[in-house]
Amino acid sequence: MNIRSILAYSALAYGAAVTVMSTPQIVGAAVPMPDDTVIAQQANLNLAGEGEGTLSIGNRPSQTVTFVTVTTTANQQAEITLRLADGNLQRWNGQVVSRRTGEAQIRLTSAGGADATGTFTVRYQGSTLISLNGSGTLDGQPLSIRFTIADDSVSRPPVASVVTLAQAGQGTFGLQGRPNQSITFASVTIQPDNSAELSIRLADGNNIRFAGQQTRKTAEEIVLNLTSSGEADAQAPANIRYGPNNSIISLSSNGTLDGQPFFIQFSGQQASAQPPATGTIFCTGQMQNGWQYRAEATNQRFTQIRWERSGAESVVSTLRFYRNNAQGKPVYRGSFRDATEVTLVDLSGGNPRPGTQVSIGVEEWGWSRGNCRQ
Repeated sequence: MNIRSILAYSALAYGAAVTVMSTPQIVGAAVPMPDDTVIAQQANLNLAGEGEGTLSIGNRPSQTVTFVTVTTTANQQAEITLRLADGNLQRWNGQVVSRRTGEAQIRLTSAGGADATGTFTVRYQGSTLISLNGSGTLDGQPLSIRFTIADDSVSRPPVASVVTLAQAGQGTFGLQGRPNQSITFASVTIQPDNSAELSIRLADGNNIRFAGQQTRKTAEEIVLNLTSSGEADAQAPANIRYGPNNSIISLSSNGTLDGQPFFIQFSGQQASAQPPATGTIFCTGQMQNGWQYRAEATNQRFTQIRWERSGAESVVSTLRFYRNNAQGKPVYRGSFRDATEVTLVDLSGGNPRPGTQVSIGVEEWGWSRGNCRQ
């Protein structure tokens, strides 16, 4: 049997004959799917992101973009909405031409009643828009947009993840009626729902595990409420001080285990390459609008930012600890002249020292990286 088939048909509109040659598919061979088919099988996008960007159209003054949404439909029609700093909205329409994990490309077709061209790249994580970048034309005028959310590490919603702390060290486990035993290693695991497990390894190689719930977390300490150990009931708080790289600095707990008093006292062996800094650490930099800043940290906690600019009176922003972000970096918040929100992210992970950095963001100013020294 001939392995080729020939199909001939007439293109009636032109009166021309067209011959198409095709080869039968080989059983088991992968058949590439058209891009349009792949895109159509993906879920619709419904993205939003708050941050700062710049919109430029022709010779008009550049405008600041503060918020962006991107939505798509089942037929891959797309709408991009821009909120400008002056409160106005701009809506663009287009077509999704390609998509892969975390990124989509949209070809513009119109903007209101105006014609528009250009291809724009949208980066996202889940339902959060991370950035929108691209260029093209709007009614024949050059068009460009550069937008990103305020700071990825702060503005992205926290991603549910397991937190694990672990450290070798020395300690003591005591249970009434039994000899005290030495501890050589401790670990803490906290699930996204705040359920927790505390485990200690004894010098004889045995492990003792406690289950419980995380009740509090700061930039330096985690507090657990221990409720059981295997089949035994437990009632005890556990205080864990932690440091860089999810290390355990100290662990302390005392309460009852099946009605018998017990205690845990443990100190972790800290890496000598990065000892905690002593005294005050200063982290300096400059915002795009000319304000220079000096963030101050004492005992590994940031307390204030001093702002200075030529011709203006200096300003001090008092900082308060807010939370650890999804990457475990301490986040502090304050205000500039009691009106504009200020955010500081300690990129050292809670141990600011010479050579580390901070990320500082101010509403409507954007973000800046500062370098730390002593």
